[in-house]
Amino acid sequence: MTVRFCACTGVSFEEILRLHRAEGLSLQELKARTGCCEGCTNCEPYVLLTLRTGVTDHPVLTPHTVARILGSA
Repeated sequence: MTVRFCACTGVSFEEILRLHRAEGLSLQELKARTGCCEGCTNCEPYVLLTLRTGVTDHPVLTPHTVARILGSA
């Protein structure tokens, strides 16, 4: 199973990455534009990982990995 989009808004990590690269949007600007990370917030570690690595398909993250990603945000 892979995670490819924000479940609350349906916006894909591919689209988030495209906006980040094409328009230089920060995480806060991406949140405002797409609504990602604003609902349940479960996608935030995946969005951060996407922005850091350019990878848009992620395995389900363990709680330890989520804490590590969010701790270094």
